[in-house]
Amino acid sequence: MAGRGGSVAPKDPAQRRRYNQPARGEWVDLEPLEEPILCGYDEMRFTIPVWLWQAWRADAVTSQYGEADMGAIELLAVEWDGLQANEQRLRMDSLGLTPKGKRDLRWRTPNEVKTIRKQEEKANVVKLHAVGKAKK
Repeated sequence: MAGRGGSVAPKDPAQRRRYNQPARGEWVDLEPLEEPILCGYDEMRFTIPVWLWQAWRADAVTSQYGEADMGAIELLAVEWDGLQANEQRLRMDSLGLTPKGKRDLRWRTPNEVKTIRKQEEKANVVKLHAVGKAKK
């Protein structure tokens, strides 16, 4: 069976067909919300803390949600008290409601976008050329 035992040496990296790592897609720069997309706390029978729901409502990530995502976040809010801490975290990650979840989905918050732009301006990168003798 391939890959079992110590008798077969690993393939030399130079002989591999694929040299690059699989790309996960481009980053999406999120814009600040003009108004919340998620419903108000009083409209549902949530068991989640009010402050956490309000934070999610204000998060720019919610601008990326479709109908199924909205249903998933509302279900998470309804079932919050009945879930273990690790299940809460995993569901929040999958919806992009944690920093890890945002990185996994390749979403940049408006504050991250501002920081990146400031750093680019500060860097003021100039491309250099190699200068050699002129040919006669």
